[in-house]
Amino acid sequence: MRTEHGFTDTNYQFVLSQADGALRFAYTDLTPTNYINFLLDTNESGNLVYQAGNVDYARLTTISNNGVSLSPPFVADIATNNGGIILVEAWTNTAQPLVLTVYHGTNQIAETSLYLSISEVEQMFRYKNLLLHPDPYQQPDRLTDESVPNEPPTSDANVIFVHGYNVNPNQARGWFADIYKRLYWSGSHAKFYGVGWSGYDTQGNLVSEVTANYQTNVVHAFQTAPSLADFITTLTNGPTVVLAHSLGNMVALSALSDHDAPMSKYFMLDAAVATEAIDPSIAANSNMVRPDWQNYGSYAWASDWYQLFSTNDYRSTLSWDNRLGNFGSTEVYNFYSSGEEVLRAYSGTPPSNLILLFGYQLVQYIEGQSGTFVWAWQEKDKGRMSGNSILSSDHGGWGFNSAYDFYVGGLETNIPPTQAAAAPPSLILVTNAFFDMSYDTAMFTNSPSGSTYAQSNQNRILSDAIPAVTLPLGANYDTNLDIVFGNTRNFDMQSLYENGWPIGRGAPQYPTGTTAAGEWHHSDLRAVAYTFNYRLFNEMVTLGNLK
Repeated sequence: MRTEHGFTDTNYQFVLSQADGALRFAYTDLTPTNYINFLLDTNESGNLVYQAGNVDYARLTTISNNGVSLSPPFVADIATNNGGIILVEAWTNTAQPLVLTVYHGTNQIAETSLYLSISEVEQMFRYKNLLLHPDPYQQPDRLTDESVPNEPPTSDANVIFVHGYNVNPNQARGWFADIYKRLYWSGSHAKFYGVGWSGYDTQGNLVSEVTANYQTNVVHAFQTAPSLADFITTLTNGPTVVLAHSLGNMVALSALSDHDAPMSKYFMLDAAVATEAIDPSIAANSNMVRPDWQNYGSYAWASDWYQLFSTNDYRSTLSWDNRLGNFGSTEVYNFYSSGEEVLRAYSGTPPSNLILLFGYQLVQYIEGQSGTFVWAWQEKDKGRMSGNSILSSDHGGWGFNSAYDFYVGGLETNIPPTQAAAAPPSLILVTNAFFDMSYDTAMFTNSPSGSTYAQSNQNRILSDAIPAVTLPLGANYDTNLDIVFGNTRNFDMQSLYENGWPIGRGAPQYPTGTTAAGEWHHSDLRAVAYTFNYRLFNEMVTLGNLK
């Protein structure tokens, strides 16, 4: 279309074509000054779809080899409203160019091509395999330039993402792709590495895609940490920023604290790690102590047993207290959510048999909050979970040592708190603790062999027999982090980074009185669209100097 001397020539056509039909496009009302709004503005993204029944469909037009003419109103908008932006997607790999041909009538008067090399998003970022055991779905390392042929131009910075618990190698691919794209959209030009690890052991043993044994995967996190540290040491092109989600933070924190991994900055996201593990100043939280142990002095708890030993005895390491608090020169940030469901505090006695456990979680699933309280449950059920290895353990922890039991009216009962208050000498507690001793019997001895046993089994004992007595970092503000670094290091994702929230979530019910758009749940950095949480990724890109 061309207007000249009051005469409108309607014989012009603008035709898009692409040889293998691999592209589709959507018309937009975007302009060069707001072109990114389709990712940031829910109203703008809503204009790109139409609803049929209860399903949203994208308004897409396929670009065929024969070509498709751009609509005259759209073309006119280029001249009159500074418009003319379309969004193009590829539904398969292609190296054929996108061609724009201009016709006047049947005469071709101009043509230009946009050359393309489109493949799966995994060709744009790198991957490191740290699985402990072979898996049929595992991916090979992608660490060289040749293995990422479509990687965009990068800066001299590296960014690593470590996924969380219950993520198998195939699921990890989705996590890496999503986190990479969101960082890229927020302006990151750092080399991106997804790190896969064995945080899904026992997945599918009970229910498909549910990992039953949390404690085993805590051990795997510690086992993976030295390999992660070694890998980070190889990244010598520039500073390395590490992002970790959920239990992935156990991997990253151990790599940092135990193995001096050279991280410049480290962002904890929904960290499934007890606050005491990095903050030795924090006191026990009553919500993390089982009700039937509330009236016993902390000297009786498994969490405090380590205090009976000198520092040259490895039993003195059987504690979460400051277990992962050696940050060196790394800057550490805690991105938590006050609306967390998985890491939410639980004040009562958790279900300690499978029927109650699955019954409660079925209700939560129906209400759209599956997994609520499970982190607190697995800590508070240590020593009390029937069946062992399903969520928690049946030894150590909050189990009572039956050697101290009383018989009242012919019924066996635990030693009363008043009797326990007249505690035997600490030397006796070394060999006859108040908590359950049925499993790790070799460490309950005055012999040096107890220390040797603790050294060989430290992380397994921590994972299934020593309960944390503080709330998790991923749902809570840790003031000590601010004190250590001298400025704010805690960021509540729910209150700071929501841009509206998905329909159907409803108003937040937790914490009481919150004014956020919705509850930010455990995996909402990925589970909700970038439109709703892009502010989080903008923050990380800025703090990490990733542009």
